[in-house]
Amino acid sequence: MKDVLLTRYSLLPFLYTLFHRAHLQGDTVARPLFFEFPWDVATWELDRQFLWGRSLLVTPVLEPRVDSVTGYVPQGTWYDFYTGSSVSSSGEMLKMSAPLEHLNLHIREGSVLPTQKPGTTTEVTRGNPLRLIVALSSHATAWGDLFWDDGESLDSFEQGNYSYVVFNVTQNIFTSTVLHASTEVTKVTIGTLSIFGVQKPPSKVLLNGHEKPFSYLDNQVLTVSDLGISLSQGFSLQWL
Repeated sequence: MKDVLLTRYSLLPFLYTLFHRAHLQGDTVARPLFFEFPWDVATWELDRQFLWGRSLLVTPVLEPRVDSVTGYVPQGTWYDFYTGSSVSSSGEMLKMSAPLEHLNLHIREGSVLPTQKPGTTTEVTRGNPLRLIVALSSHATAWGDLFWDDGESLDSFEQGNYSYVVFNVTQNIFTSTVLHASTEVTKVTIGTLSIFGVQKPPSKVLLNGHEKPFSYLDNQVLTVSDLGISLSQGFSLQWL
């Protein structure tokens, strides 16, 4: 259970941003699958799975003493949250392993999820480096955003005491663009960038034009660690 709770803590930046969008635009935070896939009649009666925003598919275990779960995966490419391995679905039910310490989470293609190394409290977690997870679409594009404030004050958005950062991927270039900044964001760093669905092993990775060490796994996951970039600074990362 501790592993699952720490996973939830790691997703707080993503969840917090979803609540910001709910406040600003009326978006739903947790939503049924048919909200995102209304043309797929198979999603209309699903009540044992849900999405966080448009990007994160949650398939919980709702029965005792089982170690697997069957869930619906809508059409498209989805990535295992933990490993980055891809699942290409035509819109089908899939059986998933579900041991007690594992919650099945899949990231929708074309998304960027801001996550954070979990701590024992939310305050400790907020001081840890961010890890950005990029789930490339079939066209090698992705988009995501991050809302950040002090986590305590009321009306931080209305008073302008917040930061808002947009992440975008196109043509093998990841860009982070700061659209609004406050002093709180200077305390946060981006430590790791994990890119799921990179079709070929890169020969080099450039961070703001300078070469950076990287790792590439057989399941097409590119990882660049030890970035140490302040969230308040825009940057670009390119793989060639």
